[in-house]
Amino acid sequence: MTLSNFLRSLARRWYLLLGALVLTASLCFAAYSAVPPSYERAASVLLMPGTQTIPAGGNPYLYLGGLGQASEILVAAMNSNSMRQDLLLGHSRTEISVARDPASSGPLVAVSVSGPSDAAVTAVLDRTLTAISDTLTALQNQADVPATAQIDALQLTAEPTSVLVVKDQFQLVALVAAGGIALSLLGVGFVDGLLLSRQRGLPASFRE
Repeated sequence: MTLSNFLRSLARRWYLLLGALVLTASLCFAAYSAVPPSYERAASVLLMPGTQTIPAGGNPYLYLGGLGQASEILVAAMNSNSMRQDLLLGHSRTEISVARDPASSGPLVAVSVSGPSDAAVTAVLDRTLTAISDTLTALQNQADVPATAQIDALQLTAEPTSVLVVKDQFQLVALVAAGGIALSLLGVGFVDGLLLSRQRGLPASFRE
């Protein structure tokens, strides 16, 4: 079938095409409603050396080189099953990520939280930031590290509000729309060809 013939088929069966496109629009709306938007919020925590390990008057940021292993241990503790269950308690649909920041060579821990509501994301993020500091202190207390030599957790950055993410919704709607339009065009062309074939087999008085 040539393009011109295909276009003529669509013109002949415009009512079928219109109905198929209305159905596609309805499916797009249903797909958009089926996938709720999500909220994301992030923060970063920098490990700082204890005051005992810094010379008097020294710049603490010049002594971050030896804290890489400490940040890895902290991240491992934060990602344990028991810890994650505590952090997500009451917010089962929320997801959390605690990892070393791959863009930084220093002891920087990146925290990101995504969930179905701003309240849930904010609650889990605040809970996680508190847990990072408490876990770091607990690990060092278990190792009998003197208070003045203990590493501190400094909250370096934190997004003030959650970001609304609708990427998944738009991706699903685009997929449904593309599939619906393609099927509508092909379906109308097929039906038109089928109807024309049937009409050719009828007596002339019964044809359109």
